[in-house]
Amino acid sequence: KDQGFTDVIIAIGAWKEGELSLEYGEAVDALDFLVKAKNDLISPDFGKNVVVLGGGNTAMDTARAAIRLKSVEKVRLVYRRTKRYMPADEEELNEAIKDGVEFMELLAPIGVKDGELKCSVMELGDADPSGRRTPVDTGRTVMVPADMVIAAVGENVDISLFEEAGIETGRKGRPLTDENMLTNIPGVYVIGDGRRGPATVVEAISDAAKAAAHISGSDYGRYETYNRTGITPYIEKKGLIQADTGELPDKRCLGCPSICGVCADVCPNRANVLISVQGSDRPEILHIDGMCNECGNCAVFCPYDGAPYKDKFTLFWSEEDFMASENEGFTVLGPDLFLLRLDGRTEKTGISGVEKISPEAAETIRAVLNDYGYLLLF
Repeated sequence: KDQGFTDVIIAIGAWKEGELSLEYGEAVDALDFLVKAKNDLISPDFGKNVVVLGGGNTAMDTARAAIRLKSVEKVRLVYRRTKRYMPADEEELNEAIKDGVEFMELLAPIGVKDGELKCSVMELGDADPSGRRTPVDTGRTVMVPADMVIAAVGENVDISLFEEAGIETGRKGRPLTDENMLTNIPGVYVIGDGRRGPATVVEAISDAAKAAAHISGSDYGRYETYNRTGITPYIEKKGLIQADTGELPDKRCLGCPSICGVCADVCPNRANVLISVQGSDRPEILHIDGMCNECGNCAVFCPYDGAPYKDKFTLFWSEEDFMASENEGFTVLGPDLFLLRLDGRTEKTGISGVEKISPEAAETIRAVLNDYGYLLLF
């Protein structure tokens, strides 16, 4: 501001290492390791046995980088829960497995010395508020070969800059901002991981867009009223608009607020499909369980913070698949018999029984049985 700038955006990220309490010995910080590995600054005698502590995306990146070092023969990833509860993206986890990283589940590190990492053996207890089962110490220990231990147990935000600048912070030391990312200091904005803590690139871009719009005076929703015409526009996958778009300045505009089929577009397995339902002026999204490998792509791209592979009404190809899932949906058992789960209740019923359930679910089932028989082929 002394130099004449009117607005400042702070985007410092979350580069402060996470907290790891070993009773003895030390671990290398994962971010520090990754920077050195990228710049070819790792010592040739790094060690043959490397252990990475953690279960997030950074842990996967660290393990995959370590296994590529010439001196390294084995990389083990130690995590206190099982792979199922690792916060890493499915793609990251699968790539680490493909690269040869050994996953050592249900182990909590105690300390490292003389080339060995001592770990407590855990077991899974009750679920915590996030839905993940809490690890419980069994009292047993094991030793894991470890010439080098790298800690990837989360990243934090260095709040010293905020404190020095007089920016108000909340309970976790994170800067407090309004919906435009503006802090208590006029003209000073904070965005991305520096505001939220470790998150995604998309969320950082969202923060940046809001700050930029506020600084520039732009209104990203200025065409919203034009989009809301009397006729619900239906956007085909070719990008052709099938209804009058009124006074839209650009006929190619796809910013329609009335329908969203993003999960159908981004699914690599075509497990989310748009189907026409009688009595509705817009298609419904049906999830096909048998075609889904739970990659999470639809959840990443869903603009409504949803997880379509879990949230959408689901067609199951077998009773076994139906019982193994918690999704609401149905599976066909015979010519006029199907198994239905709706509102937490499971029952066997025929086509006439759909009158007892919600009209939306009933019409979706009818549409599948009458018009989308190919989805039942397996």
